[in-house]
Amino acid sequence: MSEFVADDEIQYPSGFGLGDVVGWGTTGMVVLDKSSNTVVKVPFDHNNEECILRMQRERDVYERFTQCGGHEGLLSYHGVFESGIRLEYAPHHNLRLHLGASNISPAQQLRWAIQIAEAIKFVHDAGVIHGDLTCANIFLDAYLNAKVADFAGPSIDGSPLLVVVTESHEIPGPRLSVQADLFALGSVLYEIMTGHPPYEGLDDAAIRALYLNRKFPETASLGAIGTIIEQCWQGNYSGAEAVVEKLRGIASI
Repeated sequence: MSEFVADDEIQYPSGFGLGDVVGWGTTGMVVLDKSSNTVVKVPFDHNNEECILRMQRERDVYERFTQCGGHEGLLSYHGVFESGIRLEYAPHHNLRLHLGASNISPAQQLRWAIQIAEAIKFVHDAGVIHGDLTCANIFLDAYLNAKVADFAGPSIDGSPLLVVVTESHEIPGPRLSVQADLFALGSVLYEIMTGHPPYEGLDDAAIRALYLNRKFPETASLGAIGTIIEQCWQGNYSGAEAVVEKLRGIASI
């Protein structure tokens, strides 16, 4: 949380305080409701137009997902709470925090890859472009199932994106597209397999220049999943369904 924001200036949801905070970002905070084992996500500043717009966008997106039947690869949506929303609690927090562990099996890596790709297929079928798909925005539930999250900046039915993904996951082309999410998915799969994002250690300008010249990290050593990652980066998939099919094919071997 920003050191420049005094605690008495933060607008917590009713019944919650600093001790309940389990996460935060640039525009909102997440507090844990222990009584229901859910979280409540609200904007930091109820008078800030950007915070309100992003919270409204996330609410609209989750309402759309509910209308489409929901998906097990997303955090369960439990409706509106004051100015925010109530969601499933993922006690193992985000996927990135786990990827440095040495005991992650190839089977677990593949399981996460399939779960994430299936969730992105559902997201796209619902008319949504995530726009900020990274391992920091994928959470793990009590059984270590991957749950795609953070829908405060997506496009819904072609509306403008309200977020810019990090350079290591950003397509060198139109960001408002299925291919942009698939490019980011390639970077997510790369991080799952290697434990670090593409071109870790390089600055944004250097990564951007490499991508513009169609130069991507080496993936041959990652086997069949490496080929899928490369195809995501090269823009050779028309939709997430193709990625799901390829990953399931690996799992069936």
